[in-house]
Amino acid sequence: GNIISTPSIKGTILPGITRKSIIDVARSQGFQVEERQVSVDELLDADEVFCTGTAVVVSPVGSVTYLGKRVSYRDGIGVVSQQLYTVLTRLQMGLTKDEMNWTVELR
Repeated sequence: GNIISTPSIKGTILPGITRKSIIDVARSQGFQVEERQVSVDELLDADEVFCTGTAVVVSPVGSVTYLGKRVSYRDGIGVVSQQLYTVLTRLQMGLTKDEMNWTVELR
């Protein structure tokens, strides 16, 4: 689908810059991003699961095990997480035009 669901900021979910950047990039790429509680059933039924962080930017989740049921996602990085990683890192490196006005030219 075209929907990315992420837990809202509370509890163990931190309001990081990388998380916000990936959400903004996802929206700019036409994804509908929902910040809300994500159920275990949704997680187990997802096409792709990834986490974000400063050092990794986007890190795919290989599998989730819950109550003895193991669900594996495709090997390596998925199509959506690869797209988001590529768009964000190319923007960070100045390889694509910054349509979000995040970068500042220093003189």
